[in-house]
Amino acid sequence: MAFISLNKSSDPTTQDHLRINRSAVLYVEASRPGLVGQTTIHLLGQDAVVSAVTDPVATVVSVLGGLVAADRHYLAPPPEDGISTVYIAPANVSYLRPNLPASPDFWYVRFVDGSELRIVAPLPAGL
Repeated sequence: MAFISLNKSSDPTTQDHLRINRSAVLYVEASRPGLVGQTTIHLLGQDAVVSAVTDPVATVVSVLGGLVAADRHYLAPPPEDGISTVYIAPANVSYLRPNLPASPDFWYVRFVDGSELRIVAPLPAGL
């Protein structure tokens, strides 16, 4: 198994090291303003719990490699700071299904652990 080492955001004054199995990553996104850490990593089997790290999202995405970028879809109006880009690990996607007829169109991304994510259509290359 290939692990990556990141700095966990549990206490901004200390650096807790977090080793993540690359194959367990579902998707990665920049943390929302007001949250501790710069990047949020969603892992297999975590449900609503996520791993926040101090490393910038661009660094995490480049270290993981093989992720596909997509715009997150919101059922409510998008947050004031704009639409979030998510970086999806295709190996952990169980299936994709369109939400039709809908306007604007979006896709449900269902992961192998049963969790879901909505992304804006069209599907990005690689999914």
